[in-house]
Amino acid sequence: MNTFADRLRFARTLRNLTQAQLARASGISQSAIANYEGNARLFPKSIFRLAAALRVSAHWLAEGVGPMEYDAPALAISRLGVADGTPRPAVSDWPFRDISPEIFWSLSDADRTLVENTIASLIASLLNKPD
Repeated sequence: MNTFADRLRFARTLRNLTQAQLARASGISQSAIANYEGNARLFPKSIFRLAAALRVSAHWLAEGVGPMEYDAPALAISRLGVADGTPRPAVSDWPFRDISPEIFWSLSDADRTLVENTIASLIASLLNKPD
């Protein structure tokens, strides 16, 4: 699999998704996905949305580098915090253990915004709660 188009098609068929299903899961139009797979469009701006919907590494999908499937527990290995030495989770391709990317990206734009705003408000309240 030498091209982005090959890797996208391979990952989509491995996940038993049609182009239309991947379009709904990623929030990208089905015609755009067809264009990516047909090499009419070379590189998507929405690589992370595609990778999340396909449950693959964005780096692998974009460039064919590293493992195809990311190991969520391995990506969540802690590293030391900058200021206080508190363990901080490493950045991963998808932050939620119990919410699949497919479910999130199948929501409407308005519903995804609502989820993001709700999470942001919850995080802000947790950060500001008294000890």
